[in-house]
Amino acid sequence: MVARSCYYISPTQDPAVHGGFVPSIIYENEDGHFPLVGNGEGSAPYVWGNTLEEAEEVAKSANARRGVSEEEANEILLLSFRAANLQ
Repeated sequence: MVARSCYYISPTQDPAVHGGFVPSIIYENEDGHFPLVGNGEGSAPYVWGNTLEEAEEVAKSANARRGVSEEEANEILLLSFRAANLQ
């Protein structure tokens, strides 16, 4: 069975590092998040907004396009936190 996933904007990131807020992917029941910062030489991170609020709206819209409601995204996030606490 494939774990559910959602986009997440970490409020603790420093937007100056990448020129804005970078989304992460969160997997249900898996500790941690996976920032979309690019992979390899010459690649650039995804930047979804210059403010936390702007980036969170983009993440919410991206999740909705994938069929993930706000409630489901929150549940996935909580299950990820739970996995971190069980280790």
